[in-house]
Amino acid sequence: MLSVCGVNCATDCRAYEAECKGCEALQGKVSWAEFYGKEECPIYACVKDKKLHSCGECGQAPCKVWYDTRNPDASDIEFSRDISSRLANLTSN
Repeated sequence: MLSVCGVNCATDCRAYEAECKGCEALQGKVSWAEFYGKEECPIYACVKDKKLHSCGECGQAPCKVWYDTRNPDASDIEFSRDISSRLANLTSN
């Protein structure tokens, strides 16, 4: 299952199946969104507001929303690898 931002839920998300069924199933209402003072993931909201299926259709990924929702626990290297992986996932589908 691929999220709108390119995260492969089954392999890249520790919360998948434990506390999350995937952003599509939850309509972006993921538990960590409240960390940003939101009810839904800002990336998911952006994609849906633009009436797209994923960030891959936008042509601006990685964008400011990606950087604004960066995992604060991730190092710069981890975040860079995460972005590269997500972009690769988005272009392969």
